[in-house]
Amino acid sequence: MKESSECAHMESLLVAPLHCFTGGDLVWAGGKGANLGELVRGGFPVPSGFIVTTTAYDQFVAYNGLREVIGAALHQASGSGAPIRDAFETATVPPEVERDVMVGYRQLEEGPVAVRSSATAEDLPEAAFAGQQDTYLNIVGAEALLDAVRRCWASLWTDRAIAYRQRLGLDHQAVKIAVVVQRMVAAETAGVLFTANPVTGAREEVVVDASPGLGEAIVSGLVTPDHFILRKRRTGRMGKWMADAGPLAWQWRIAERRSGQREVIIRARPGGGLEHIAGPATKQVPALPDSALRQLARLGAVIQRHFGAPQDVEWAWANGRPFILQARPITALPDPPPHANRLQRQLASNFAEMLPIRPYPLDVTTWIPALGGAVEPIFGLLGFDWHFSRMFEGEDAIAVRFSGKLPRPTWRTLLTPLKLAWRIWRYDPINWQSDPLLARAQARARELESRDLRALSWEELLATVHAAKEIPSFAGEVRIRYLPRAAFAMARLRLFIGLLRRARQWGALLSGAENRTMEANRTLEELAHYVRSDPELAHAFSTHEPQQLWSALQQLPAGRAFLAEMSAFLDRYGHRETVISTALQPTWKDVPEVVLGIVKSFATHQSPPPTARPAWQAARDDLVQHPLLRFAPVRSAFLTILAQARVLLQIREDTHFYATLPLPVLRRTALEAGRRLVNASILDMPEDIFHLKLDELERLGNQLPGDQLSPPPGLVTELRAAMLRRKEKRAGLEDTPLVDPRLFPQSSVAGDALLRGTSGSPGVAEGSVCIVRDVSQFGKLRPGEVLVAPHTNPAWTPLFQRAAAVVVDSGSPASHAAIVAREYGIPAVMATGTGTGTLRDGERVRVDGNQGAVFRLAP
Repeated sequence: MKESSECAHMESLLVAPLHCFTGGDLVWAGGKGANLGELVRGGFPVPSGFIVTTTAYDQFVAYNGLREVIGAALHQASGSGAPIRDAFETATVPPEVERDVMVGYRQLEEGPVAVRSSATAEDLPEAAFAGQQDTYLNIVGAEALLDAVRRCWASLWTDRAIAYRQRLGLDHQAVKIAVVVQRMVAAETAGVLFTANPVTGAREEVVVDASPGLGEAIVSGLVTPDHFILRKRRTGRMGKWMADAGPLAWQWRIAERRSGQREVIIRARPGGGLEHIAGPATKQVPALPDSALRQLARLGAVIQRHFGAPQDVEWAWANGRPFILQARPITALPDPPPHANRLQRQLASNFAEMLPIRPYPLDVTTWIPALGGAVEPIFGLLGFDWHFSRMFEGEDAIAVRFSGKLPRPTWRTLLTPLKLAWRIWRYDPINWQSDPLLARAQARARELESRDLRALSWEELLATVHAAKEIPSFAGEVRIRYLPRAAFAMARLRLFIGLLRRARQWGALLSGAENRTMEANRTLEELAHYVRSDPELAHAFSTHEPQQLWSALQQLPAGRAFLAEMSAFLDRYGHRETVISTALQPTWKDVPEVVLGIVKSFATHQSPPPTARPAWQAARDDLVQHPLLRFAPVRSAFLTILAQARVLLQIREDTHFYATLPLPVLRRTALEAGRRLVNASILDMPEDIFHLKLDELERLGNQLPGDQLSPPPGLVTELRAAMLRRKEKRAGLEDTPLVDPRLFPQSSVAGDALLRGTSGSPGVAEGSVCIVRDVSQFGKLRPGEVLVAPHTNPAWTPLFQRAAAVVVDSGSPASHAAIVAREYGIPAVMATGTGTGTLRDGERVRVDGNQGAVFRLAP
């Protein structure tokens, strides 16, 4: 309700004081004017003033016949607003508008004023229109004021404002403009305040940019302002009560401050207009005091509470007090950074590497539970209640986001010491590779792959899926059998070398452990050597792309012999995944051209010869010279502990190798089922089956072999609708990572680090950046370059033999990439979050694996 008769009949008013308007009066006051009116009515320190309403703008347009000018200009091919602006700036202000403006001006004692445009499509939550219309400061005199009002009206038709509205799909003719006229504040300091961090989204932070003089220097980009981040903390001991007490109950700590350059100061001239003071003189002006910063932060928090959303506030400081010049919603504000403890952050970085692609509904009901069979037994052994699928939150079987839920102890945790002691006594990790479970896993995988999928009935296809799901559990059982004593031996080894004051040799002693990943990489090098040593093969590899190599090699005698070796390699290692989070992604067996591309790259660029003596052997031999180890029983005990401890990482890596054995058959079986569903008009393509759940496939019943799948029409409609619904939902999440990169732990390295992450492998190396985003780009990397990748897994590690260093968006020191990087002795920085987005191909960098940071080098 309006407060006085001067505010009545708003729709007919040409000019009205600020206090007449509320946030709902956008149609008459425009966005800026409505917000300022709301601030005045809320009791905030806003300079007094009035608004020339959109009714006055309509009257100005009609009085001068400008509607036809606008229509004609907008229909021209160029779409330029210049003819409209020229017409506006030379048009006549209607007498009744001029009279009311002068009345308002006299109420402001005809002193200096600020004249600001306020469009009806402005300062909205979805579009700020910042800087699209004009502002005129320190206007003095009636004639200058009327001219400034006219120019504000004209600024609705600048080319930038027209283009902005076109981009947002707004009707030009429907947008109108009001003008705010306020008493000019002779600011000693001015700037911008964000009541939430506009970069990180942190709601508990206030960001203040400040510069001496008028704030125009900041908003126009003429100055590098002083920059402050204030973080709130509640006072008092009664946390719940204080949470309800509001912003005035908060204290503000200045968490970050950065001095600006103060290139220029803009000040008001006594007779009107502005002056720019540049050069060294501006450096001597003191910064805003901390007490003023805290007062601004409190004021901003109250403004945010008043409007109910984070605000972008322009302010001025004069005569020891603040003034609010403008407030609007912060547009495009990121989601607030998630809160997590150290363990959750470690899990997040690991989880991001493990699941770089969001699992599909079929994965969530098949492959993800199967992977859980390899991971969950360890937590069960410790008595924790935890399931792999709990690590993400889902909607309609779609993995939406990382949950951060930690394993929870149960009463069974009390039995953990007994269970661990029994396994430590029962299972010697030295003998882990001869465990019959591993042979059973391999035999089961070979049997499943030998099946003729096209000849199977629908029920037999699903039985194949269930059989494939069981294989990772063999690896999980092997882990809980042999990891306890290996971990116990590692702890004893750490204690032992600590007592000998040789703790620095810990990493070297554990390095160089043999595993299937290193074995496969060596075999790839042998295949590359095979190619280099045969001129016919070398020529074929140099003249064909990987996609054509297989067919080209089949035409050559030497090529057929090579393909026999390649087939043996794929038979042994071809189940290696390119991405582990979904069975839809092909393995090496499914895309042998990926392996041929690696061999082609290796054959072109020969790797350096390996060092003659591994580092772990040198460390071991040095330790056995210690006087205490000269006693045979002590030395024997040390060597046994060392051998058992060195097996721990091998077990971790190689059980991953065995757990992924069923991936090829799981993918092929799913696609065969998908092909049949295409024939049944449920799917558009076989890959769409990954948008369905396993229980939905099981509802199709025991169908006949081949293409004779004929489900009831109602079920066809239901499954197709589910597939389309999930497909659309997943597409909407395409640009949203499953794990928020802001969760990743970051190093605290000081200085000008270009990227910060966590140390994955120690050492320092320099080189040119080579960004490899997926397996199709493996051939890009040249020896001595820095490999930069969004994620890695064992299938990526052949590249490590050529890389000078590794930088990964996700991962942790426990990642496969970090482990293999340490084996190869190259620096690795994990969990940078934005490495592939920040760095550029060919850019020279220094990778510091000791600090977990990347620095830019001069070209």
